Amino acid sequence: MVDKDGLALEVSGLTTGYQGKVVLRDVTWEVPRGTLAAIIGPNGGGKSTFLKTVVGLLKPMGFDKLELLGLPPRRGRRKAAYLPQQEEVDWTFPITVLDVVLQGRLVSQGIWGRYSREDYRRSLDALDALSMSKYGHTQIGSLSGGQRQRVFLARALAQEADLILLDEPSTGLDAQAQHELAEIFQNLGDAGKTIVAATHDINCLTECFDHILALDGQVLAQGTPEQVLTEANMIQLFARHFPKIGASGEVTVHDS
Repeated sequence: MVDKDGLALEVSGLTTGYQGKVVLRDVTWEVPRGTLAAIIGPNGGGKSTFLKTVVGLLKPMGFDKLELLGLPPRRGRRKAAYLPQQEEVDWTFPITVLDVVLQGRLVSQGIWGRYSREDYRRSLDALDALSMSKYGHTQIGSLSGGQRQRVFLARALAQEADLILLDEPSTGLDAQAQHELAEIFQNLGDAGKTIVAATHDINCLTECFDHILALDGQVLAQGTPEQVLTEANMIQLFARHFPKIGASGEVTVHDS
């Protein structure tokens, strides 16, 4: 059991869903600060539902405890950033990269506040940290998938978020972009940030994540990649077609 002061996310007995229909039942999970944690499971298993409930986009049906960074959700969300699936974003909206990153500063100053020199400085520093400074005046939709993810991570840095939750961040990225994203996650973890990502990228799990939650309407397993990504668990989660980890860490798709 982790010291409660060291938890970025603490969920106990969480039941949630849409329009009265239960999608997830009785989820209990603890994520220590500085952890790179992944959520896996089949489509419809509740990964996105869990993240949206934690960040307040969905109202939970019931829970025993739900805290972000040791605080109730409404207060804890000020230091938590959520990156939705790319398909949920309107990439045609006429907004620049810098404007997107500046949105991270609204958490501390309110939606009707005016950006200060400090807001611009922190936003530019965040873009520089993610190697995106030269794209500040570029329309967000014209970037590649990997660059878009960097921009949203820069927004989280500008917000000074300690907990960053992402929904399928590697979808649509080529192998190089996925590798770069994994490296960014590791760097953020080294800097004390906590990453919680719903993902289908099993290779990324073995490369950089140190804790995994397996969901399919409920918690099926949780622990290290070695503990969770077993053949028995993968069969239960994904039926006949499932990834399998070899002795040297390589991932192959097994067809039973």
